[in-house]
Amino acid sequence: MRNFKYKWFSGIIFIMVFIILSYGLAFALVPKGNYSRMTMREMYSEKKDFDVVFAGASLSQRDINPYIMDKELGENTFNYAFSQQMFVGTYYSLKELFSYHKPKLIVLTVDPDNFTSKEEKPIVFLSVSLYMKSFLNKLEYYFSSSQDGSYLDRLFPWRGYDVKSPLDVVNNIYGKFDSFYTDYPKPGQVEAMENNKSGYVGKGFNKVDPSDQKGTLNYDNLKLPPANKNIGDINSKDTEYLKKISELCKENNCELILLTTPFPTFQILRVKNYFEFDNKVAEIAKNLNIQYYNYNLIKPEVFKLKNNYFSDTEHLNAIGAEAFSKSLAAFIKKRQNGDDMSKYFYKQDEYYASIDYVSSAWFNWKKNGSIITLSGDSLHGSKVTPEYQFVLLDSETGQEHIIRDYDKNPDFVFDSKSYKKFKIRVNARAKGSNNNEAIRHYDEDVSKEESYKR
Repeated sequence: MRNFKYKWFSGIIFIMVFIILSYGLAFALVPKGNYSRMTMREMYSEKKDFDVVFAGASLSQRDINPYIMDKELGENTFNYAFSQQMFVGTYYSLKELFSYHKPKLIVLTVDPDNFTSKEEKPIVFLSVSLYMKSFLNKLEYYFSSSQDGSYLDRLFPWRGYDVKSPLDVVNNIYGKFDSFYTDYPKPGQVEAMENNKSGYVGKGFNKVDPSDQKGTLNYDNLKLPPANKNIGDINSKDTEYLKKISELCKENNCELILLTTPFPTFQILRVKNYFEFDNKVAEIAKNLNIQYYNYNLIKPEVFKLKNNYFSDTEHLNAIGAEAFSKSLAAFIKKRQNGDDMSKYFYKQDEYYASIDYVSSAWFNWKKNGSIITLSGDSLHGSKVTPEYQFVLLDSETGQEHIIRDYDKNPDFVFDSKSYKKFKIRVNARAKGSNNNEAIRHYDEDVSKEESYKR
């Protein structure tokens, strides 16, 4: 009996020591919480109820400016979104929110990945769950998101981090004792960030300065062959959690709408069955009695997309977020006034016909000795006839030679024996266009010894 008690006591001591060590490792090795922690803490500390909440992942976090929405709507809005979060995480995040706030409207931003994801990454779970106050909510979230088998990565957050040096550990520990970090948000902290040009600016919004090195998307040198979104990849677990989100909102007398934020046009054109997949998403939403709006199909009278609005192939920069937020606020007002919102969206044929330019361009090539066969390709609207110009960029002399001027024939063959090291550039435009800003180009070194490239 004494031996049994000793083993029982030793087991308890071992577990306690293990938990203490695990917490110590997490404190030392897991980096300071950043945007997610700040967003959660602001949500908890805000005394005034949120009227409108933008939920989801980085499409809300970076595309919707709540400061502008506040002014345009005359309401208290908040970006309650977390990077790469899937529906399972959004459900538990919203459960936490509804314990502290009673919003009238949740705008949940979505993209195809929300419906086809197999798992939510452990780092996504950790970035939110570590700062949840409700232990029960955190526990349910843990088991619901761990069905992919990554239980340990979620339970022991330090497992997922590679520390580069002991100095990083020291700086991380020191940073976690900084009063700005420990006491956030102190009075005035959030307000002081509002006018920052980039980074986290409060209210859950992450601003990207278009003048930064990677603040504005370069539409050239993007090789974007056609793709498909397989409806068969839609995951029942994802739709199950969307249903749970819908039910949670109803229980809290809150309306839920789904919103797809603007993407660069080439992201729509490159997906062959884009409308088929989008119609399936609309059908799922309709079956759950949720209204769904795809801002990629919005007519220019509501929102006119411009190339300088994007920071990358998915997200808006500060200029784009401002324009989109003003448009979205006006859209919400129209909707509240009972407008028929369907009239503001293109149907499939109308959308493709509305794109009167080349969105991206590239070429494929094959080589036989010094003979190179080039084949231009591009993404463009249905009424556009693209034409291609081929230019040789001589790497040795720095000179550029037009080896074939604009022509609607995408194919061209030339003999490269007079050149040693060079690139080929294809310029593509809508036939007859004289707008240099509407020309897309793509460069590639074709002086290699490869016999075939496609």
